[in-house]
Amino acid sequence: MSMKISLYYRARELSFVSNAENILRKKLVYVARKAYEHRLMIGTWGNLSVRMNKNKILITPSGFEKDLLKPSDLLIADLDGQIIKGKWRPSIEMPMHTYIYRRREDVNAIIHTHSHYAMIFAVKGEVIPPLTIEFASVVGHSIPVTRYVRAGTMEAAEEVVNVLDKGKAILIKNHGVVAVGESIEEAYHVALLVEEEARIYFFLKLLSESIEKLDDKEVGMLHEFYIHSYGQKGKKILLKS
Repeated sequence: MSMKISLYYRARELSFVSNAENILRKKLVYVARKAYEHRLMIGTWGNLSVRMNKNKILITPSGFEKDLLKPSDLLIADLDGQIIKGKWRPSIEMPMHTYIYRRREDVNAIIHTHSHYAMIFAVKGEVIPPLTIEFASVVGHSIPVTRYVRAGTMEAAEEVVNVLDKGKAILIKNHGVVAVGESIEEAYHVALLVEEEARIYFFLKLLSESIEKLDDKEVGMLHEFYIHSYGQKGKKILLKS
């Protein structure tokens, strides 16, 4: 192959990688702003990331209000937490993000939120049970709570991964929610559903001491149906660009 042809294909490859990266940056910023609009994140709290490939992630910087975030503000890091590209300090929760990605090959996106009603149960240390069909279908399990661990530490990362196990979301004691997904759209959808289920559970507890929860068998059936039979096959959850 001639040098000219080789350089041509290399340029095309770099252009493709650059376009793919730009799409991910725009998508992550869009989801961050939606999360801020829906009050899943308040002020500078909360963080998001998305897997770029087997060894690299795109993550939000520390101390940025999510409604003011720009695609160029995001950082690229490897799964050892080393910054590859970006001028800002990354979220202090990067050890948690990278540890989840290393342990869960099925996870391609992570959202850590501080949403109001979910935070109530995170502080109380109470599991959020499956109450509604939508929650049971999409999430497929109760939302467990970690023990209290200091944010940003490796101890916190290990605790989150161990409690999350193969699930889609957990509560971090006195801290907030971690939601994961095969895509940033799915992780966002899970985070929204956790907050909505927490809100419903909060008001049900005010209305009655006896709350009828969906049993494990029904939750399992609903979740299996959602995975294999719900919606149009091949059509994923998508957010407007």
